[in-house]
Amino acid sequence: VVFVTSGGLYNTKFPSWEKFLNTNEKDKYDGTLAYSYAKRGQLLLAERYTEEQPQTSWLTVHPGWTNTNAVSEAFGDQAKYLEPMRTTWEGAEGITWLMATAREHLSSGALYLDRKTQTKHLSGPFMTKGSFTKNTKKDVDDLMSNLNTMCKPFLPTQQSDVKE
Repeated sequence: VVFVTSGGLYNTKFPSWEKFLNTNEKDKYDGTLAYSYAKRGQLLLAERYTEEQPQTSWLTVHPGWTNTNAVSEAFGDQAKYLEPMRTTWEGAEGITWLMATAREHLSSGALYLDRKTQTKHLSGPFMTKGSFTKNTKKDVDDLMSNLNTMCKPFLPTQQSDVKE
């Protein structure tokens, strides 16, 4: 399973469930943070599912800064600081490589960019490894519990509930 993430995951750790849902009327919606939360969440899912379902490879991939409409809309004139940006083909190449590579050459739960594993947290001085974006095991347990609660109404609860 390949989750396509972005550099947005480096902006923050995954927040509390309430903050993620942004249901408090006093909190102003921040689309950039919401995007970052979702991208960090993908990485956490890949890590957790690697532990829980080791028979499947769970990978997260960053296509690099790619020249897309979403980047233009999100960054506007500031997108020039992301140059040189990749073409959509260049961004898709690493994703395609992951899907075609033999499992024994991949590290389940890892973050990939340009066919190589990458650090998952950049919050130290000069964009070095850091801990600002790291979630605790309890944080991830809470995320998984909340996802399970949200999905439960849509899943059969017992084998007898499955219609043949």
